Amino acid sequence: MKILLSNDDGIYAPGIRVLYDLLLEMGHEVCLVAPRYPKSGTSHSITLETPLTSEKIYIEGEFYGFAVDGFPVDCVRLGLMQLYPDVDLVVTGINLGLNAGPCVYYSGTVAAACEGFFSSKPAIAFSLYSFEEKVMKQLSYSFKFFLQDLLNHCTDPLLYNVNIPPDPKIKGIKLARQSHAFFNDLYEKRQNPRGKDYYWLKGLGFNKEIKPVTSDFPSDLDVLEEGYISLTPLQLDLTHYQELNKLSEKIERTKKAVKT
Repeated sequence: MKILLSNDDGIYAPGIRVLYDLLLEMGHEVCLVAPRYPKSGTSHSITLETPLTSEKIYIEGEFYGFAVDGFPVDCVRLGLMQLYPDVDLVVTGINLGLNAGPCVYYSGTVAAACEGFFSSKPAIAFSLYSFEEKVMKQLSYSFKFFLQDLLNHCTDPLLYNVNIPPDPKIKGIKLARQSHAFFNDLYEKRQNPRGKDYYWLKGLGFNKEIKPVTSDFPSDLDVLEEGYISLTPLQLDLTHYQELNKLSEKIERTKKAVKT
């Protein structure tokens, strides 16, 4: 396949290099377009008021990819519209840090993959449940046995979210729903040397799920804790259909009351 590869950690991040090397080893053609600098947590940000610039990056004399002075979404849009419009698949990551549960709303990795879905192509976002680069580098050996299976499964023009556990002995792949847990974090107040207050976001994990879940599938966070890769197809329709029906009924009752 011809694969457009991007991320939000920047073109020199170890995670994108792991994917790049594994996909090439598997015989795929890899077209890399990634942010010049790390852009984590930028979600669907897009550059509007300034021009995008790109530069060809070479590593050890070999062409590696395009570095773009923009956001992850910019990279995939530019890749699909101008640089590589004929790709078969969009892949993003591997992100340093998980993108399960509520993380998908903030993730540049997931948002970049969304652009592939918007263009009616299969799109897969890969993330690692660890912030240690040495754990990321171990994936060159442990994850490659599962990568082809994931590519074989994720063939519809949808958005697939994949999270990888930190254990080098990955147990397998499990289908999972998105967790309804939310962040249990806070802003830690500090002072700079001049006595001025500033705040630093401090993550403390996740709270319990915020609403009851009736699905038979485990959550992505639970699957990761068990040592499995979580595979979650995501949808972009945020409409609350139950509330939509309730509002419709209220409006109809109001109209009838006004008539009488």
